[in-house]
Amino acid sequence: MSTFVFWIVLIIMILGALGTILPFIPGTPLIFLAALGYGFYEKFQNITVTVLGVMFFLMAISFLIDYFAGVVGAKKYGATKHGAWGSFLGGIVGVVVFSIPGLLIGPFVGAVIGEMVSGKKADQALKVGLGTVFGLAGGAFLKLVISAAMIAVYISVLI
Repeated sequence: MSTFVFWIVLIIMILGALGTILPFIPGTPLIFLAALGYGFYEKFQNITVTVLGVMFFLMAISFLIDYFAGVVGAKKYGATKHGAWGSFLGGIVGVVVFSIPGLLIGPFVGAVIGEMVSGKKADQALKVGLGTVFGLAGGAFLKLVISAAMIAVYISVLI
């Protein structure tokens, strides 16, 4: 094992972990690709197909968290189907229209609009919107934990 390559890959993985908080870095996909690259480098002696399978599974879970964290937060704060769908669709529209700020603004606004459409009062709709933001924050924390687990897998098979 080349110590230099090990550390370069580890630095790339740490950048990927930062991507769970900073949306312009691809997060867990970067961690997975770094492990895959190291696997090719060392001819899959330590980074085996099984290790890559575990890392791929963790990456897939992080994607699910991305898509559903806001919706779960909204539901926990009493969202109707309109609010949950508004949160989900608002997240998509928010990213497309507002880029990085849209990651929080879109789900919040979408949930509030959805709740208002379903007949809830403004204060109740705002509560659901805040629940969406709390869900997104919780999701970011879970993705950070998953990133740390992926990095731990990488380190554990090489040390």
